[in-house]
Amino acid sequence: MRLIQRVNYLWRLFATALAFSLFGIGGVIVPLISTPVLYLIRGDEERRRLRARRIVHWLFKIYIYMLRFLGILTWTTDGLEKLDRDGLLVLANHPTLIDVVFLVAFVPDANCIVKGRLLANPAMRGLISQAGYITNDQGGKLIDSADASLKSGGALLVFPEGTRTRPGSPLAFQRGAANVAIRCQVDITPVVIRCHPPTLSKQHKWYHIPDQSFIMSFSIGDDIAIAPFLDYPAAQGARQLTRFLEHFFTEETTAYAH
Repeated sequence: MRLIQRVNYLWRLFATALAFSLFGIGGVIVPLISTPVLYLIRGDEERRRLRARRIVHWLFKIYIYMLRFLGILTWTTDGLEKLDRDGLLVLANHPTLIDVVFLVAFVPDANCIVKGRLLANPAMRGLISQAGYITNDQGGKLIDSADASLKSGGALLVFPEGTRTRPGSPLAFQRGAANVAIRCQVDITPVVIRCHPPTLSKQHKWYHIPDQSFIMSFSIGDDIAIAPFLDYPAAQGARQLTRFLEHFFTEETTAYAH
């Protein structure tokens, strides 16, 4: 039995290295191939961005199924149909490195607010630029970009923490996500993400794989109405909403842990 477990572990370690290598290679090669194709097909800049997002959606969808086929992980979903609507502001906690891969795989026309420094990553720069994802270093233009994205009918994905959760530490949300909700006056669709056993967190390197394949779970909750927070001045409402979201996601993740 120990030999079988050891072989299984080594296989998953190899498969994980392969998966991360393919992601990096694909992130460089795919934009090089798709860019001329997108410009050859008739359409304006917005149409090209939508097509690019659909390409990323299908690439990420293929990728997560490859991860499952290789035995690295599996996943469960609850309430996935709630993401099949227009103009959603989707907020999620961020326990693992691949959370955004799953969410984009679940939502065909998703836009995202991503770290500006990801543009320095060769594996991400092309995909981010092609898809027109919003970077968090846009300053005052970020709200305008988010508002335009939501009004176009696509989903906007945001991780309020701004980075991956530190295991054992309380959730600490930045106010950017709440500001988008308040200033764009759009309700929030919460997605609670859980990973068992914990892996690919802020404290894990890619090769720190668990003793067994891990399970990702995605629970899509009912919309959180922002109307109660619109009674305050925008800045104060955003602070109140941020605290509410911290409490909501903390309760949801803690309940699962126990």
